[in-house]
Amino acid sequence: MEGIHVGPQSDKRRFPEPRETTTPVTAISIHGVELPPHEPDVVMTLGSGGSSIVVPRNFRLLEELERGEKGIGDGTVSYGMDDGDDIYMRSWTGTIIGPLNTVHEGRIYQLKLFCDKDYPEKPPSVRFHSRINMNCVNHETGVVEAKKFGLLANWKREYTMEDILTQLKKEMAAPHNRKLVQPPEGTYF
Repeated sequence: MEGIHVGPQSDKRRFPEPRETTTPVTAISIHGVELPPHEPDVVMTLGSGGSSIVVPRNFRLLEELERGEKGIGDGTVSYGMDDGDDIYMRSWTGTIIGPLNTVHEGRIYQLKLFCDKDYPEKPPSVRFHSRINMNCVNHETGVVEAKKFGLLANWKREYTMEDILTQLKKEMAAPHNRKLVQPPEGTYF
C-alpha cells in the first residue's frame, strides 16, 4: 500500500508520498545586499572527510566584510568596502597601523584591494594608497608585487584580505623593511 501509516493499527492514516520539487533561485538578498544570480561559485572543503559545498563568491565576501568591520586582533589592521552599493563587492579599503619599534611605528597606511570576479580563486590586486618604502611594493605605483610577496605568490582560496593585511604588517617589521627610510607621512601614490 502507498503512503505512510501512523498510529495504532485500528487508526490507519494515509499520507501521500513526499515529492521533491525545485524552484530556481533568481536572486538572494543578505543584509540588504542583493546578490546577482550569475555570481561565480566557490567550492569550499569542510572537515577532514573532504566534504565540499559550493559557496557563492559574494557570501564569502559578506563574511569577510563582517570580520573587517568588527576589527581584527589588536585593532591595528582593518578593512571594509569602498562602496556599499557595489553589488559585486569588488573595491575595498584596508588600513594598517605601522608596527612598534620600526620606522613605520604610529603611521597609518591606507591600501586599496580589488577583488575581481575570480576572487577567492585568485588573489585580489593590492595597492598602497599611502606612500611606503617596502621591498614588495612598487616604488612608483604602490602596487604590492605578487612575486615579491609570498602570500600573493602562493595564493590559496582559503586566504582572505585579513591575511593579506596582517602579513603586510609583519613584512613591515621584517629586518629588510623595518629601518628603510620612508617618504614623508601624509604623501600618496
